[in-house]
Amino acid sequence: MSKAIYISPIDGKPGKPGQVYYPLSLRTVPKPSPQGGELLVKLTAAALNHRDLFLRQHLYPGVTFDVPLLADGVGTVVGAGPNVPSPEQWQGKRVILNPGAGWKDSPDGPEDPAGYRIMGGTKVYDKGTLQEYITIEYSEVEEAPEHLSDAEAAALPLTGLTGWRALISKAGERNSGNGAAILITGIGGGVALMVLRFAVARGAHVFVTSSSQEKIQKAVELGATGGISYKEEGWEKKLLSMLPAGKRNFDAIIDGAGGDSVEKSVKLLKAGGVLSVYGMTVSPKMPFTMPAVLKNIDVRGSTMGSRKEFKEMIEFVNAKKIHPVVSRVLQTELDDLSAIDGLFEDMKKGTQFGKLVVEFGKSAGSKLNYEWSSFLPRILPFISGSTMNSKRDRISTRRVSRSVSRNGHVPHVSDSRRVLEDSWDEGSFQSFDATHYALQTLNKHIERRLAKLQANTVRLKRELWLLQRHIKEFRHPLFENWEADLLTRLIEVAHAHQHKKLPGGVVIGESSFAERENLNHAYSIAAKGIRMPTLRKLGLSEKYHQALQRYSEVAPYRSPNPFQTEFAFAKWLVEVREDRPELYAFWSKLFPVCYDRTVQESASIF
Repeated sequence: MSKAIYISPIDGKPGKPGQVYYPLSLRTVPKPSPQGGELLVKLTAAALNHRDLFLRQHLYPGVTFDVPLLADGVGTVVGAGPNVPSPEQWQGKRVILNPGAGWKDSPDGPEDPAGYRIMGGTKVYDKGTLQEYITIEYSEVEEAPEHLSDAEAAALPLTGLTGWRALISKAGERNSGNGAAILITGIGGGVALMVLRFAVARGAHVFVTSSSQEKIQKAVELGATGGISYKEEGWEKKLLSMLPAGKRNFDAIIDGAGGDSVEKSVKLLKAGGVLSVYGMTVSPKMPFTMPAVLKNIDVRGSTMGSRKEFKEMIEFVNAKKIHPVVSRVLQTELDDLSAIDGLFEDMKKGTQFGKLVVEFGKSAGSKLNYEWSSFLPRILPFISGSTMNSKRDRISTRRVSRSVSRNGHVPHVSDSRRVLEDSWDEGSFQSFDATHYALQTLNKHIERRLAKLQANTVRLKRELWLLQRHIKEFRHPLFENWEADLLTRLIEVAHAHQHKKLPGGVVIGESSFAERENLNHAYSIAAKGIRMPTLRKLGLSEKYHQALQRYSEVAPYRSPNPFQTEFAFAKWLVEVREDRPELYAFWSKLFPVCYDRTVQESASIF
């Protein structure tokens, strides 16, 4: 038999959406038997998602009282159907379940005409993970990464898959990889935290928003470069000022709120930036504004992910040794409904930071990175109280060591017990269990030390970011304006030198402020069209060509007339010449080209 947790109707009938909160009920059902290509998995942990809370409130489509709850789960394979290839290879493996079905590998969406189906509590998929045993197609599981505990492995599937698609598949490689600037809204939820983990591991500069300073600080400890409360007045401008040198806007925003996200993105994203939306918790409507059109903002909806993306996500977690953020782990049995109800209460309050997990089977835990063959004989005497002089104990230890040598992996307790069955009595088994407990304790101590080390690394990263910010702020607050104007003049001079007209029929000196957006676009196109031979004729190097290639980033800061900032910029450059020789050398070289006088001459006129 197998225990499973369902929701139950009140007074025998469904309630009204949003006006009901279905109670949990425990049922004992026949233990399933794997058919065809199915595996039988003994589940050891499962994790909650907001959809599970919505199911209890009848706010989720397809609510049923006949399917166990929850979509996230991890467990051990204990059986296989007749059509499973090499079933012996699956036996005893710890696996993570794909939370959905009906979507194989299409980048666009589910291929199955019936649509995408998610586990837990609905009519469309007859499986859920809040139960002791489950059958599932062998093609729908992935081996759990060894560095993850059962709780962490259970926390990964749904939020990991959703976050992976929203960041990698939707934002794209260029906007989510090394050096990219990414904003994650509403940090604290499971998906947002997995996006944070993925983006940091890919080398991106990650920033977060939240109404809670505590959650922002926790995000920084996890690797975020910085963050801000969206309740602060003018938070968008403050957030942009935090960006690292060379970045004036975000490459991508990963958002789960909706509402006015498009309107906000116009201020925050670069031209052509991506707004990846995986949820709309604020409002089911999200107006698309004209400024977003003019700035070429790309809004991309994202939900869950394909089987292919699930595999890629697990492989990335394994390769980068990523740990999902777990807020609370409840270790209990499935018949403790009040304790499990408490996890739902945590979710209702919204105070959690990370996933809520229930462990109801014996956890395999994280495996130790030690050579048991040399370590076990040294530690066993201290745990068992013996001196390891017993011939039986020495034989037992050698057999464990040989098992490690043959298989090349650290054995679980169950593996080791099988090796020792012919030589240890019950007292020896108790000693071995004590040894295993001691090793787990030591492992936790090492993990705490590693966590402290990671926290120190994060603090150093934060200090480096602050230093870079101070360096950036050392430049004059009008620097972007001056930079944009001088590059604007360079574009005009270069095009005149090439005997070319500016794009769009723009006439130098005859444009109005009202045409600002179109002019910015025209000048940006013109900047891209300037070639190195032209710059060489003007006595300029490759560095100036690179500066022109990023002109679109500074274009919004330019003045209607690029001559109006000449003298102020020149005076400031002369003042900082000794402190900032490289900055002075770069910009002063442009003055004779763009203004027909040296920087000293321009400064003296000011």
